Amino acid sequence: MFKGFEHAAIAARDSRSLAEWYVSLFGLKIVYDDKKEQPTYLLRAPDGSVIEIMPAAAGQPAKYDQQLLGLRHLALTVDDYEGAVNWLRDKGVTEFFDERGADNFRLVFFRDPEGNLLHLMWRSKLLD
Repeated sequence: MFKGFEHAAIAARDSRSLAEWYVSLFGLKIVYDDKKEQPTYLLRAPDGSVIEIMPAAAGQPAKYDQQLLGLRHLALTVDDYEGAVNWLRDKGVTEFFDERGADNFRLVFFRDPEGNLLHLMWRSKLLD
């Protein structure tokens, strides 16, 4: 009955700028723009996954603590871990943290311009 998650959403102080950052860094395509003064966007990744960027009313970015209640991060999957980290550095991402790895996976956390947690993930094979 359930096929998967249709999209995740991020509420942003500046939805336009944040959407532009996601498009430029990750090659996402804008598939919906409500054209409002503070717009809402749906951005589609090459694999078909979607993220929504919408205007926020208020709030603060989440602190990094995997034990806090609620959604902790968005994970991005890559084929080339080192290449992806270098690409992000070249595009201005300077703070990476909690890097871990083994023969079958590598991961690191970083933040988008509004402080939302992102998780770069490489696995040698898909999870079963």
